Amino acid sequence: MRAQRIADRQQAIDRELNAERAAALLRISRTLESLIAQLHASRERLPGLRDDERRRAADAYAALRREALRYRWYLEVQREALGLRHHHRLDEFYEVPAPLET
Repeated sequence: MRAQRIADRQQAIDRELNAERAAALLRISRTLESLIAQLHASRERLPGLRDDERRRAADAYAALRREALRYRWYLEVQREALGLRHHHRLDEFYEVPAPLET
């Protein structure tokens, strides 16, 4: 009976951990989607800016892109934690825009 209680507790803990991992995956993917959308919007605004504004916007774009790439990596790490090992299709769904041409 004691062994069964321990096994039941372990299963409950495992379920809770998996729920947390899945919630983290959702938070990360939503943040990444938001960052990608912000990058697209920033890129669209660039042509209408003056030189000094364009430089500041380009710097902000580069910083935002670094953040998006970091969250893309977080997504891959979190998927690994859930046992999902194949990441080759992630870039189809979470394509981080290219750096700006300089």
